[in-house]
Amino acid sequence: MKTILKTAVMASAVSCFAQVQAGQSAVQKMLKPVIEHQCSMELKDSNLWKASTFLMTERNKQQFQQEVCSCVGENALNEVPAAELAHAAVSTEAKNQLIHKAVLNTVKGCVIQLKR
Repeated sequence: MKTILKTAVMASAVSCFAQVQAGQSAVQKMLKPVIEHQCSMELKDSNLWKASTFLMTERNKQQFQQEVCSCVGENALNEVPAAELAHAAVSTEAKNQLIHKAVLNTVKGCVIQLKR
């Protein structure tokens, strides 16, 4: 009887964990385009970005921006806890704060990664 109970508890725990991961990836997929857009806006407004891409052609600048923001979209939410993602899914203010923080924390790493 104890073995059956332990098995049922373990199966329940695994099921809950899988649902949290599935929910997390769904929220990540939902927020990815928003993060990429926010990244693009942040880069365009950044004096550092303007200075560092000053000598690039417009086409190269746009391509590099797209590559950086795609990287940011892929990686920005990797270290965000599931609870924070869930809160962002239901609160516009929490979503905006999360996106802003995630973009700022990821842009530098993506630029370095892409320039190697």
